[in-house]
Amino acid sequence: MAKHSYHEIKARLQETVANGLEPELTLHMNGKVYMIIGYDDHVSFQRCRTPNEAGGGEVRYNTLDALYNAETVDSILLMRDWEAIEDFECFDFELFYREDF
Repeated sequence: MAKHSYHEIKARLQETVANGLEPELTLHMNGKVYMIIGYDDHVSFQRCRTPNEAGGGEVRYNTLDALYNAETVDSILLMRDWEAIEDFECFDFELFYREDF
């Protein structure tokens, strides 16, 4: 079960990007690791490389909402699968908010 809501993640990504950072939000889901990267004009989503499998190509979305509503790598649809997220990690959130994330 996801420990942060989509709206909380969206607000943190937007605020962190607005302050000049490009946050790399790591998601652990279904035994795999994925990453959302926030940029000032888009977000990207990809499966991270592991010792046993190749990473998935980085896919660009105009907004986080567009990503949330699109089926992407490994047939993930965040709108449907959000509660399957086991953990989040984002060093930039920890720096910006000065708290463990």
